Amino acid sequence: MSTDKKVIVVPKRLSGQKLERIQLPHPRTEELCSYYIDNSTETVLEVVTVDMKGKRSWLGDGWVHSNGSLHMLTPIDPLFIYLTLITQQSQTKDDWKFVDIDSLGLESPFIGKFVKMQGLKQKALDKLCDFRQISEDVCVAKIDVDKVIRWLKNKCAAERMPKVLESYVSEFENDELKEQARIREMTLLVSDV
Repeated sequence: MSTDKKVIVVPKRLSGQKLERIQLPHPRTEELCSYYIDNSTETVLEVVTVDMKGKRSWLGDGWVHSNGSLHMLTPIDPLFIYLTLITQQSQTKDDWKFVDIDSLGLESPFIGKFVKMQGLKQKALDKLCDFRQISEDVCVAKIDVDKVIRWLKNKCAAERMPKVLESYVSEFENDELKEQARIREMTLLVSDV
């Protein structure tokens, strides 16, 4: 019998990938929380734990885990984390100041790994920021409120789709809606801690 296992629900498309655990500020509370990243796809997954308070157990092939908690890795839009990081550094009393994007990762090696994901960084710059490429190595950015509002309105329209509408959405050509429907496919994994 082994008790060093966790039951983790992971998106099906990432079940065979090597995921790396990192600590990043939560977009709402700014407290450090656990996330998993897949560097190959630049996917960020938030760890959500359903604590069963010792009232459940997991049974596996030759093992019993007395802590029946369920850990789910749910996809999160990493732009919410970027919004938090840039806001922390660039907000002044009356306006927004430009900050060096690569300096966001200096306070933590985990944030440094997150900021180094080039596709995510460029997406954050395009969708959230007014930015200037100072040199080949230096890019500065500040929050562009109009871009942020446009991005948030788009998020509300695209991601609030009930699961029962997935087959209806598949008839449309909108790739973003199809991707959101596909992300909802989950698979169950048992992970050695």
